[in-house]
Amino acid sequence: MAAALDILVDRVDRISRWLAYLGGVMLLVTVALVILEIVLRRVFAISLALGFEMSGYALAISSSWAFAYALFCRAHIRIDAAYVRLGQRMRIGLDILALTLFVAFAMVVCEAAGGVLFESVSRHSLSNTPLQTPLWIPQGLWLAGLVWFAFATALLLVRVLFAAASGDAETVQRLAGSQTLDEQIQEEAPV
Repeated sequence: MAAALDILVDRVDRISRWLAYLGGVMLLVTVALVILEIVLRRVFAISLALGFEMSGYALAISSSWAFAYALFCRAHIRIDAAYVRLGQRMRIGLDILALTLFVAFAMVVCEAAGGVLFESVSRHSLSNTPLQTPLWIPQGLWLAGLVWFAFATALLLVRVLFAAASGDAETVQRLAGSQTLDEQIQEEAPV
């Protein structure tokens, strides 16, 4: 079972990496649109009315698409001053608690975002801008990222629970623990 979970975790990690890359590309395209908008306003006194609206959508969507990637990189902020001084069993318990709370948080956020999307769809809501964007489009993409994050977090929790139950503290640390100082240094070191 652990081997099958490892394969699934690896695939979800790779998909999460690609979603983060796509979010980055989306942000770069948005930057190009904002620059184009500024140049057109300054030089030709015309506006495409794209930059402001699209930048808000891009930020929300790209952020939600990157949450799972940050989870797999263990890049979410943790305050671990006491954590590193605790014994292995206590750290494993805290890692499981943190992931459990992360799953609960992701589910609450998905429920709220789903409610926003449902309301926009049922009301045929449009943005109050010249583009009149149907709001279900950016909200649906935003929700998709949040659902992917919730799925990835739940999967990681299941894998960590299996590792903890089998006494595999190394896997728990690798998947859910705070990065060690050596890992942080290695990550920052030039290749």
